[in-house]
Amino acid sequence: MRKKKSILFVRPDYHCSFFYRDELRKLGWTADIYLDPGYPENLLYCKDGVLRAPNIACMNFRLISLLNGLLALLWWMTKFWRYEFHIYYGRPPAFNFREEAFGLTRLFGKDFLVELWMAKLLGVKLIFLPTGCHDEESKENYTKLDNGNVCGNCGAWNKCEDAQNNLNFSRIKRFFDMQIGVGSIDSTKISMKHIKYKAIDLDLWRPNLRIPFEHQLPVSTKIRILHSSYLGESGRSWQGRNIKGSPFVLAAIDRLKQEGHPVEYFFIENKPSNQMRFYQAQADIVVEQLIFGWWGSTFVEAAALGKPVVCYLRPSWKTFFFKTFPEYDSLPVVEADTNTVYDALKKLVTDADYRRQKGMESRRFAEVHFDPEKNTKALVETLETL
Repeated sequence: MRKKKSILFVRPDYHCSFFYRDELRKLGWTADIYLDPGYPENLLYCKDGVLRAPNIACMNFRLISLLNGLLALLWWMTKFWRYEFHIYYGRPPAFNFREEAFGLTRLFGKDFLVELWMAKLLGVKLIFLPTGCHDEESKENYTKLDNGNVCGNCGAWNKCEDAQNNLNFSRIKRFFDMQIGVGSIDSTKISMKHIKYKAIDLDLWRPNLRIPFEHQLPVSTKIRILHSSYLGESGRSWQGRNIKGSPFVLAAIDRLKQEGHPVEYFFIENKPSNQMRFYQAQADIVVEQLIFGWWGSTFVEAAALGKPVVCYLRPSWKTFFFKTFPEYDSLPVVEADTNTVYDALKKLVTDADYRRQKGMESRRFAEVHFDPEKNTKALVETLETL
């Protein structure tokens, strides 16, 4: 029998889903998190209390693969039909059933997924939470931004194709009851319900966080500028592509050094998600990204820690955000792009009062926008409308 007030997070949205899980449990909900095979252990905020798909069989042989799909479906049905809601972080499927091998896509269409069909048949409400741009909008439309500058700087440009993107949009329209947005992109491909979804533990991520000895950096009198690029400490472009604008960040920092300003580049890699805050807390300034046009988890974490954050905000998305959430009349972001990042950093480096003020504004914004208790209650109200 399905439990009322029960929810399954299919793949965690980093630590955000864990905070929702814990807050929902406080409200009397049954709330759990599912990890699909291959989920990176380093990204797990918490390893306890998660559901994992069993590694039933090797996928190298066709027959074993088909049997594995059937067994995975059986496991899925016995475990997950009891939940009233499923929130998918990222595009389905959550396991590889191989519908095409069973002839189901020929019968029911390319967008048919047995796990979603079964969920709908059993009365589960499905909610979709995008992981990023390819889950929200077509590549065709993204290539129009800044004369192709966004897609042209994306390291996944050769893996992102509209044939697959449009298939995902078709599945969302066919099976899902709601798509969550965070008030930035007004998608032309799917209808989105924009809510304050991002959440963070404001006690764990707080100004003046105590840093355990094993995570303490060497004492320094320099102003530490944190910018994490997926390209490593050098921030070099990969085949001329870098969506965060890392080379421009490093060039600005080098220029400040040459002018005699006491700054140093601060980079974090290979640290578990639940330890990142100890290193972020030791930064004086955080640079998010300079090309894409909106903030992500880096801003959420840095803002909660009371750090000034440099980030490019796309004007049209910024306008849509204020329209979606009219209670805000400003964003605490220090706005900059690839052309102005040096000026933005110099202002923060040379004006301690300004740097302190922007950090305080970040924390206040986090307390209002990312509070897990408030956002969980709002999420429950939204779910109850389905």
